[in-house]
Amino acid sequence: MEKISNYISKKVISLDEGENIGYIINVLFSDELSSLIGYIVVDEESDRLFIIDRADCKAVGDDCIIISSSSDLKVFLEEESNNPISKQVYDTSGLYLGRVIDVMVESGKVKRIITTKCEFFRKNIRKIGKNYLIYGNKERKKLGKADVFKVETDNLPIVNLQKNEVQTKPYRLLANQNSLLGRTMTNDLYGYNNEIIAKKYDIINQNIINKAKLHNKLNFLIYYSK
Repeated sequence: MEKISNYISKKVISLDEGENIGYIINVLFSDELSSLIGYIVVDEESDRLFIIDRADCKAVGDDCIIISSSSDLKVFLEEESNNPISKQVYDTSGLYLGRVIDVMVESGKVKRIITTKCEFFRKNIRKIGKNYLIYGNKERKKLGKADVFKVETDNLPIVNLQKNEVQTKPYRLLANQNSLLGRTMTNDLYGYNNEIIAKKYDIINQNIINKAKLHNKLNFLIYYSK
């Protein structure tokens, strides 16, 4: 299995052109978050975003993704993104299970969801909403050892993350923008020329999101806010 964060920042190489046509900044999932269906690529020169279908990838290596031709790229429409990163997770009893920070896939199939507090199987997602994930199936509402990988005495599943693991990942994983609205900045955020985008304790609004997008800093809002 591999974390989707491992795909982020990989180069995309075209065989026909023999060129680097961009790099991965996000991934796309099926509507029910059951499978990985594609990658979102940014062209560094134009900052335009494109989609590569997973089926059009000739190889996904440690350092780059190989496609046949740049003609395989499709223009990305922002509403197509359904990445769960930054969504908050609750179970059916109202227990907060953290915020999604990564997803694990195997042969294109989504297997596990990793949050700031726990890790659980994809099959145990009851509902995928615009800003939230609901954990728990219809038959069993409470968390169980069969569903999670490590359980504390309070019955909360815990994932063992290395210290600062999240901070060392590339910061190009896109968040659901609506989930950022109303969050509070925990650090100052600066743009390309060291101009201030948002200050610590600012409440994130649409203006801050727009500024962050202009400076390609949108994903810093995930880690610099709560």
